[in-house]
Order: sequence, then C-alpha cells, then structure tokens
Amino acid sequence: MTLIVRTGERGVATLTLDSPANRNALSAALVGELRESLARCASDDTVRAVVLTHTGTTFCAGADLKAPPDPEVFVGLMREIVALPKP
Repeated sequence: MTLIVRTGERGVATLTLDSPANRNALSAALVGELRESLARCASDDTVRAVVLTHTGTTFCAGADLKAPPDPEVFVGLMREIVALPKP
C-alpha cells in the first residue's frame, strides 16, 4: 500500500499523505515513504518546489501511536523537511 502519492507539474512536486483511515498519522511506514519521496525531490533537478498535502479531512494527526516511527527517524524527517533545498 502506498502511503505517499507523488505527482508533479511544471516543476512543482506534490506529495500527498494518503492514509485517511488513521487521519494521516505518522506511522513508521508513512515516515519512511515520506523521507524517500523528499530525498527524490531534493535530488531531482526538474523539481523546483515541493507541496505537502493530504487526503481525507485531517492533514496529519501527529505520530501514529499504534505503529510509531523510531524517534530518531521521526526527528530526522523533521530536519529533512526544514533542510530541503527547495521551497
């Protein structure tokens, strides 16, 4: 199951959190996919900007307490978002 859907148009990559059943809570799997998607966007010369969006009614409910990511991996994701070389 894909938890992150990536689309792109005219240099803008859109990453969609796609786990509405748990209100897009950040599970270990979702965090892993999001980190991979951000890394691909960072290294893709055709991507000039990245948009994070969601499916369902909630952008993100926070950490998934039923399938939590490793704390270091979770913090790593936050750092990668801040350090992403593209707006």
